[in-house]
Amino acid sequence: MRRTLLCAAFTLVGGWAAAQCTPDPLYADSVFGVWPDTTENFRAGVLSQFYSDTLNIIVPSNASQIPADPPYPALPLDSIQLLGVNGLPPGLAVLCNSQTPASCTYLPEMLGCGLIEGTPTALGSYPLELNVRAWSTVTIVVPIPVSQDITFGGYEIVITDGSTSIVNVAPGLSGVRNVPNPFSARTSIEFQSGIAGIARVRVFNLVGEEIWDQSVQVKAGSNKVNFDGSDLPTGVYLYKIQSGGDTFTGRMALQR
Repeated sequence: MRRTLLCAAFTLVGGWAAAQCTPDPLYADSVFGVWPDTTENFRAGVLSQFYSDTLNIIVPSNASQIPADPPYPALPLDSIQLLGVNGLPPGLAVLCNSQTPASCTYLPEMLGCGLIEGTPTALGSYPLELNVRAWSTVTIVVPIPVSQDITFGGYEIVITDGSTSIVNVAPGLSGVRNVPNPFSARTSIEFQSGIAGIARVRVFNLVGEEIWDQSVQVKAGSNKVNFDGSDLPTGVYLYKIQSGGDTFTGRMALQR
């Protein structure tokens, strides 16, 4: 999460540009996060065909909310700015909807977005490095702005020639996650299944008590099960998916 969360704003390396994007309301209930994350990653592109993908971002209110080793200090975050993106495929540019007069800057607890767009001109797999600056304020005698510069990896964009067909999903569960995560009321448990059938989805608290149980018809490919936690207290919960002979257990955080 650390390396995905602080990639808050997007900009063209070497220059700033404004994006015309609309944040996905699916993530509006989240406390903080970045979507897509490094598991889902940005979609692949095709050589010489226009490419566009959207980043959704909610910055946390405090640096201590970001998992890190060593942990970040408990300082309120004022904003996060992307200083540059290294490794973009030739022909693609990064644009952002800034939430302040400063370029490519995002504020805590506000859903924002950015775009990667353009027409790729070269084949290949392109790992991305995100150079980020997080701003906070420390008050000793008077308020003093402080910043932390960090470089994060984990993302990539693959550009193909368009001749490779989509590989069929292997039987079983894969790509399991819940979005948004953390969430404040509702989240969606998403997964890939190689075969159609019945899946059982259950949610437990950390002492093992079952608090939700639902059996759903799933199809081969992408599936989504909505979960409403608006009546639950803040905390970490486990969700378990059973489909055929496969079982997956994940963790999700409810925060308000």
